[in-house]
Formats: sequence, structure tokens, C-alpha cells
Amino acid sequence: MTQAERLDILCLGEAMGEIAFSPAGVPQVAVGGDTFNTAIYLARAGLRVGFASAVGEDPFGDLIQRSLRENDVSDRLLRRVPGAVTGLYAISNDASGERSFSYWRETSAARQCFAAPSQMWMEGLGETSLLYFSGISLFAFQADLDRLFASLSALRAAGLKIAFDGNFRPRLWPGDKARTQEIFRTAIALSDIYLPTYEDEALLWGDRSAANCCARLSEMGPKTIIVKDGANGCLIWAQDQLITVPVPAQVSVVDTTAAGDSFNAAFLAGLQQGQPATEAALAGHRLAGQVIGYRGAILPV
Repeated sequence: MTQAERLDILCLGEAMGEIAFSPAGVPQVAVGGDTFNTAIYLARAGLRVGFASAVGEDPFGDLIQRSLRENDVSDRLLRRVPGAVTGLYAISNDASGERSFSYWRETSAARQCFAAPSQMWMEGLGETSLLYFSGISLFAFQADLDRLFASLSALRAAGLKIAFDGNFRPRLWPGDKARTQEIFRTAIALSDIYLPTYEDEALLWGDRSAANCCARLSEMGPKTIIVKDGANGCLIWAQDQLITVPVPAQVSVVDTTAAGDSFNAAFLAGLQQGQPATEAALAGHRLAGQVIGYRGAILPV
């Protein structure tokens, strides 16, 4: 990556085709994915953003690439894999805005991101400031986690900061809970900034409260921890202090899709732009409030 193409943040993960159904059953075709959504909102905040993944040479891969370009997100590290397919999911919302998902991703092109020799695309990422990934990224790349963690460790040693959102989804990690915890523990320890949701952490670790969650995470490595807790706002752990940042205004929930993704984008953008963590968290609450009042992950421009 040349100096002219230097990024503020690189988002690493899986983008997929999306078929969204309204409560009335009306379908809508789009693309989405947690780190993909965050990349778009980061770019809209004025940052230089890239998205790194692999997609198939198919219509959903075309749509993902076009969406990135239309939102000024660099696709230089988006690989198109001949013969592979882009993952697909269907999402439906009930009357309260809560979601349910169905996935078709077993042969997703994203699973080849870190398969040798394609991991070489990670070279040169020391030119960016921050790398952001998630627990969904871990799931997509789980066949090559050793390569992923080795790459992140090397980049961090070279001065790259790392932000991680656990985004734990039990259905993606059935069976060996101890192994799943070890995978997430490794990712958390590699992170400078950790941005989990309390509900997800409680499912994986059994935390009894958001404060209990922060106390546990403070022993695991990240210097800055932001635990999102829905309508209760969020908790920030930084410099051995615990701060509560409430939601500034309640909103009517239409669709909770991308609530955490958009919060993370506004928060990370605020930090990158020099805001204190509390102000960045308020910006995260405000953007997430807008997003959950709209059907779909990406707000119209």
C-alpha cells in the first residue's frame, strides 16, 4: 500500500448478499455484514476507509464492490475469487424490530481470505492507523485463525492499533464453548480497543451485569473497553476509570440491524478525530438511534 493510499481505518470481515423481509413479508435485496456496515458509516464520517475481504465473481460480489465505491470505501483489498460464491443471508423483523436470520455461507469466498497464499494481501497494512474486525470475522476465517492471529500480532508489533467487536452469535459457534472462549480470548488480547455488546458477552462468559463484564475484560488486555448495553447506554473503561454514557434520547425501534455496527463507526471516528471517549460514545448513540429508526442496515444518503 503506497503512502498516497494510506487509510485511517481498515475494516476486515465478511460481506454478504442480503434478502430482508419486512414484518409483512415484503422482500428487499441488498448487501451487508457487520464490518462492511461499519466501513460505510466510517467513510460517511469523513475518514479514509478500506474494506478487506473476499467475494465471489457473482452478482452479489458485484453489488458489494459497487456499494463500497459508491460510499467512498477503498476496495483495493477486496479479492474477487474465481469459481467461489458470495455468502447470502435472509433477515426478517418482527413488529418490535427484533431480527431473525437464515444463512447460506458454508462455501463463502470470504473463507479463503487467509488461505495460503492469499494471506499475502496483509502485507503493507502498517501504513494504516487502525484495523477493525469482529467475532463474525473470526467465524468467517476460522479455518485459518492461526494465520489471522499471526498477521494481527505482527501488524500490532509494527504499530498498528486494533479494534475488535466480539459480536458473538451462539448459532455460529455450537459445541465446544471452551474452545470458542479461547478464540475470543486471543482476539481480545490482541486488541487495543474492544467494543462488545453486554448481551453477547453474557451469553459467552456468563457476566451478571455490564459492570461485571467491564471488570472481567479489564484483565484481558485492551486499554479501552466500551460495553454497549442497548437502551441503558454504554460503559467505558479507560485509564482505570469506569464511565457510564446514557443514551441521549429514546427512539422508536423499527429495525435493530446495524445498531452496534453504526455505534462502533461513530465511536471510532470520534476517537480518530480527537474526541474524548465520552463524546465519541454520545456520537455512537446518536447514529445508532437514527439507524434503528430505519428499516435496513444502511441509512439512505
